[in-house]
Amino acid sequence: MAPQPVPMPERLRPVLALANTVDVEDGTDVFDGGPAALGRWLSDHGLAPPDVRPTAAHLRLARDLRSGLRALLLANNGGVADPDDLAAGERAMARLPLVAATHGPALRPAASDPVLVGLSAIVVGYVEAVASGCWHRLRRCPAEDCAWAFWDSSAKAGRRWCTMRVCGNRAKVRAYAARRRTTAARGA
Repeated sequence: MAPQPVPMPERLRPVLALANTVDVEDGTDVFDGGPAALGRWLSDHGLAPPDVRPTAAHLRLARDLRSGLRALLLANNGGVADPDDLAAGERAMARLPLVAATHGPALRPAASDPVLVGLSAIVVGYVEAVASGCWHRLRRCPAEDCAWAFWDSSAKAGRRWCTMRVCGNRAKVRAYAARRRTTAARGA
């Protein structure tokens, strides 16, 4: 019997979605549309009401949170997290108000500002994933021309690439070409 894939907990969907608001391969950033783009994204992901009106400060906060989470996701995949990105993420998390709830125990957003509530929900997902031991399965592809975030659903949590078909194959081809060059250089 083949091992069953490990499903991603619902609380991590917004974390993964935020991490993938930047697409390295396409060179796009969902938030390039400014604060209104952040508002649409929060609303589309059920993290804020449709009429939410983020500010430029909210946008900087969301981008800092994203940078920090993406750095952590790369570290989850054996990469070296950029200290500046980690620091930006720390600063963002420190600005998002959370309280411990007695039922659970659990964290919950403690803000009245709907943008801060939405971003705090992402941090709650991160904290709960770390506490439950599943955080290591959320990773960032190590391919510099990809950097897509993904959930490792493999039974042994050993997946390295976002897709083996694309990024994994590219890495194998590059490694093969490098070995061929090394072999050819020795023979010359």
